[in-house]
Amino acid sequence: MTAATESGPVRELHDRAAITELIYTVARAMDSRDWDLLATCYAPEAVGDYMNADVDGREAIIAGTKAFLAPLDVTQHLVGNLQIAVESDTASTHATFIAQHVRAQASGSGQYILGGHYDDNLRRTDEGWKITRRQIRGIWDNGDASVVTIPVT
Repeated sequence: MTAATESGPVRELHDRAAITELIYTVARAMDSRDWDLLATCYAPEAVGDYMNADVDGREAIIAGTKAFLAPLDVTQHLVGNLQIAVESDTASTHATFIAQHVRAQASGSGQYILGGHYDDNLRRTDEGWKITRRQIRGIWDNGDASVVTIPVT
């Protein structure tokens, strides 16, 4: 029996494991600057609601993420407290994050930390679970905001 043919609690456990892996893969792809891997996490029609910008489509999400993160020397996104609700071929998740951003060329300490929430909608595809909508909400920050606000050079 495969995950596609399973039903009931076993299928839900497989779904939850796959969704958890997907959410963690997004963080790993961002921190490793693996834009191809990041693209595998989103459906083509995905949308993003990112505190200061709305993004429409997987390609735009990847381009925006790359433009934001590529100038930084290093990032580390820690994701936890993941809650998952699965309903047939759709799901929603809520997770908390702490994201460390480091940029030596910043005007201050070069370190900026943001904490907040990821809220995602997902759907099951032939290639596995994909994010169809991601909302990012920062709820606290600390450090040198110039790390993420100085122009890209």
